[in-house]
Amino acid sequence: MLTRRITLGISRNLSRGALINARFASSQSYLDSVANLKKDLKKAMIAKDDLRKTTIRGLLSGIKNKEIDAQGKDLDEFALHDLYSKLITQRKDSIEEFLKNNRSDLVEREESEIEIIKNYLGQLPVASEAEIDAKVSNLLTELKQSNPSLQLKDAFKKVDWKAAPSDWRASASMIKASIVRQFKTKS
Repeated sequence: MLTRRITLGISRNLSRGALINARFASSQSYLDSVANLKKDLKKAMIAKDDLRKTTIRGLLSGIKNKEIDAQGKDLDEFALHDLYSKLITQRKDSIEEFLKNNRSDLVEREESEIEIIKNYLGQLPVASEAEIDAKVSNLLTELKQSNPSLQLKDAFKKVDWKAAPSDWRASASMIKASIVRQFKTKS
């Protein structure tokens, strides 16, 4: 029994160390965003703004879960963008369900949470979906001019995936989704 406790204690300490290292390896804008959330949480607690406090705690919880899942990998503003977008989508789905069940009080709360999350989403130094779509559209137009029988896999090969996130200010998943969307409409 004693060895079991010692083993569990060591594994807990190692996982905490990995989590701390994940934070230090993250980008500066990621760290600034998390610090801003914590500062805003404190302000919401002082102002007794329950809705904002609960929403920010949910965001911080999602970020913490993302850090744990990353297991030491670098996290950046694109990971936050994906997380915030996912949370907004979840709330929109909840609104649909609440409308079906005539729960207007919960609909208003979810809409307010969406506005709070969109505020933090807008603060991230990430390109908007329209900006990404415009760049992808230009890229596909150039590629189709040089090769009229362009396939989707060829379009993916032409993108420098190591440099694209920093050059385009977008995550690879956002760029890939835009390429697929634009390719279908241009074909």
